[in-house]
Amino acid sequence: MQIDPRFAPFVPSNKGITESSVELKGAKEREKLKEACQQFESILLAELWKKMNANARSIGGKSDSERPFGPLEDLSVEMSAEQLAKEGGAGMWRMLYDQLVVHLDSSEALAERRRSEEEPD
Repeated sequence: MQIDPRFAPFVPSNKGITESSVELKGAKEREKLKEACQQFESILLAELWKKMNANARSIGGKSDSERPFGPLEDLSVEMSAEQLAKEGGAGMWRMLYDQLVVHLDSSEALAERRRSEEEPD
């Protein structure tokens, strides 16, 4: 549909709404990426701590079968790692986030460019 340029100022535009929704979507995507990176770091730290505990027990001459509270210990390690990652952690999540957010931004820009090419003038 072509709009006569004489009437263009009177035609309502949803451009501002579209831009706001794209910005909001981008912020949500970045937040999801941040949470995923923090969860990855917490899982990595928890596994590292569990292996360290297992090695310490084996050095002490004990086996994993001698852990009556083993699942509870593992849960406490996982919860500690998750909290540590949420509070900044060792910084691994930030490095991962910085590497991936560039791709997120470029994919958003590409999608926006495609949408603008598809819109009729």
